[in-house]
Amino acid sequence: MGALLVATIFVAGCGQATVSPVGSVAGAISAPPSAGSTVAPAKSPAAVASLAPAESLALATSGACSLPSLPFRAAQVLLVGIPGTAARDGGDAVVRAGVGGVLLYGGNLVDARQVRALTSDLQEAANVPLAIATDEEPGRIGRLAAAGIIPPTPSARALGRLPAIDVEARARRIGSAMADLGFTVDLAPVLDVTGGPADGVIGDRSFGSDPALAARAGVAFADGLAAAGIAAVGKHFPGHGETTVDSHTSLPVVTASLEALRKRALVPFAAAVGAGIPGIMLGHLQVDAIDPSRPVSVSPEAVELLRHEMGFTGLVMTDDIYMAGITDRWEVPEAVVLAVRAGVDMVILSSPAEVSAVKEALVAAVDEGRLPEARLDEAFLRVERFKGVERWAACGG
Repeated sequence: MGALLVATIFVAGCGQATVSPVGSVAGAISAPPSAGSTVAPAKSPAAVASLAPAESLALATSGACSLPSLPFRAAQVLLVGIPGTAARDGGDAVVRAGVGGVLLYGGNLVDARQVRALTSDLQEAANVPLAIATDEEPGRIGRLAAAGIIPPTPSARALGRLPAIDVEARARRIGSAMADLGFTVDLAPVLDVTGGPADGVIGDRSFGSDPALAARAGVAFADGLAAAGIAAVGKHFPGHGETTVDSHTSLPVVTASLEALRKRALVPFAAAVGAGIPGIMLGHLQVDAIDPSRPVSVSPEAVELLRHEMGFTGLVMTDDIYMAGITDRWEVPEAVVLAVRAGVDMVILSSPAEVSAVKEALVAAVDEGRLPEARLDEAFLRVERFKGVERWAACGG
């Protein structure tokens, strides 16, 4: 069925851990805050002062494979915003809590020298190499471009009109600049399909209203990032272009049928999966045809669609769990447990304030039987594979 869906969509839309480099998308394996908002990605240093250091990498046996302690595995599935512009502002404490990665926003970025020092110091504080991510989309949601650190790029909508080879070249330049600054992950491209107003929730962040065009450009952009050594994360599955509601402020509801989604919204995601994109971000959307009872980001049915029908084997990530589409219904620690239980591998926390509480909630959920330990192990191993960390490669995932 998965091969049939992908085929149909393509016709419609045409010691110290060692790290392996990211390969090209074609041959390899958030949404950010709204454009008009001023992002405070994390609390002040005092808010992270109580973070406990990461538990040691003392091994715990899981079947025939030795894995780190349960609290460490729990921390590794978190991608967390940090305060300040230097590691000593609190980011180092977040890293020492064992998180799998950090997410830098505009408030963390001053100039190239400062960013290089920040990313280097954060990696130095980590027991296991970090994923260091930002949103560097083409156009208005480009954190580094907005800070004047790298050259601006035309909007995705403008790039979508160009030949794929030109889109790839633009993305390669973005990726090369990111890699030079110490980043490893770009929360891009936007794979949503929309022709709505340019300044809308998605608007010109989308490559266009034609699913085939958006698929072609999205794959080219991801491939350009990969060629520069940056892992791409396509977003916002299964497509935010079907709604004008902003999930930062409320939960969007998509009422399109699954057949309609397959013909339009899912086309770029299927193309990206087929091309080997390493990461897919789930949007905080309720899609009635997939799961009418809860957002996609905590829905086993949504992950089932992505994994088994569309054949995705890479990292599944949520958008920022602090968005109102989630927090209006659940406390953050519980939302994270639900997401991981549903099949998510990595959860974005734009603030580090609840990292300890989230780790404790994940461990407690395993101890209580609400979260199978095998599911947390699977998420942990996918995170490490996504980062290129080979220490536990023999464990599968």
